[in-house]
Amino acid sequence: MARIAAGPLLWAALALLTGTASPAQVRAGAARRIITPELARGPVWLAGFGQKRAATGVHDDLWARCLALGEGRRTLALCAVDSIGLFLEDVEQIRRLVRERMAAEVAVAATHVHQAPDTMGLWGPAPGVSGINPDYNRLVIERTAEAAVEAARSMRPALFKAARVASAELDGFIHDTRPPVVLDSELIVLSAAGRDGGTIATVVNWANHPETLGSRNTLVTADYPGFLYRRLEERLGGTALLVNGALGGMQSPLGAEVKDPATGAPAAEASFRKAELIGLRVADLAAEAVGRARAVPVRGFEYHEKRIAIPVSNAGFRRAAEAGVFGERRRISPEGTLETVGGVLRLRSGQGPLLEAALVPGEMYPELSRGGVERYAGADFPEAPAEPAIKGLMRAPYRMLIGLANDEIGYIIPKAEWDEKPPWLKDAPRPWYGEVNSAGAETAPRIAAALAELLEGGGRKGK
Repeated sequence: MARIAAGPLLWAALALLTGTASPAQVRAGAARRIITPELARGPVWLAGFGQKRAATGVHDDLWARCLALGEGRRTLALCAVDSIGLFLEDVEQIRRLVRERMAAEVAVAATHVHQAPDTMGLWGPAPGVSGINPDYNRLVIERTAEAAVEAARSMRPALFKAARVASAELDGFIHDTRPPVVLDSELIVLSAAGRDGGTIATVVNWANHPETLGSRNTLVTADYPGFLYRRLEERLGGTALLVNGALGGMQSPLGAEVKDPATGAPAAEASFRKAELIGLRVADLAAEAVGRARAVPVRGFEYHEKRIAIPVSNAGFRRAAEAGVFGERRRISPEGTLETVGGVLRLRSGQGPLLEAALVPGEMYPELSRGGVERYAGADFPEAPAEPAIKGLMRAPYRMLIGLANDEIGYIIPKAEWDEKPPWLKDAPRPWYGEVNSAGAETAPRIAAALAELLEGGGRKGK
């Protein structure tokens, strides 16, 4: 069956049905900027694995990609950045630069790629030595702001498509290395098209670490998202964005067996071919889902945030902050707390909410997104109340959880599964990976409570 584009005939039909000349109240625009580092300007320490991993070349570009939504005088730019993570202080600088040029709100999510420069300070030339290049961080901030402003200034009337894909194939791209094995691999897609039927932007929400190349790679690359962008833009046009999901636990392509159709054998581990196969297939699934979806006008949107104080019990985080590893950012208060932010985005159609997205300031474990918290012998807080499944609190038919949004505070682990002291979960002979990169056991309860308040309050702004 031929796919019907969201073109002039559809706009005319909607106008007749609604009695208006412009059926969509929400406008959309998109833009992108390259944020690839210049290696000639000094060592570029690659983030995400160990220290002292200097970049030796560039395989493909890194990007800041933004979708802007407009309703009346209100504008929101949702930006996705190929970065290991940006702190709230970085995002606030982006917001300030945008406000200097126009009235717009900005939300920024990092893809968490492990083959990009260290923007957080944890992966420098030696343990305890910051890997941040301030000039590069400024470049990311400035170019993300530029993309947000251009996206907002290019906004035009739009129709939207929302779609989802859930399959065993998507599950197979992910290897979960910590119990319980819970995957949040559902693919959620939001596409915006103009009156001429041309795609403005396609947002893909999926949960998998962009670390396919592993710890030995020394080439700058966007990993599988880079292949996804190119394929999706070839098929649909416009600007493609990836906003990653509930990554904790660990949701990783490392260890997942991905069959190469060209050879019939699994693609080599830690190879560009494996990254390519994942990116191309996820893009194809997203494009096919958009082709099957029905275009609808979005009548309005809401975006709300709530500040959250997180108690920091992680001694390593405290020492890093005191040593200046994070630069002038990531300050811990005298009370021992770290301020972060949670958010909720809601798109409304004529029949109610079309899509809801929870913006999470770190790497949330999948069981906090879709449910499945387990109680194991050996957990430090086995009787702790289970946090609500965030997607279960949503009312829209399409539900996103956007990780590393507006901040990166590390792993967000269900308190009932917290395991910092022996005996270890499931009688393991050694500690499970996770707690070392979390602010503390109260992180998940605080964030889940804030998001629940935003979602259950019907979008009332948190104070």
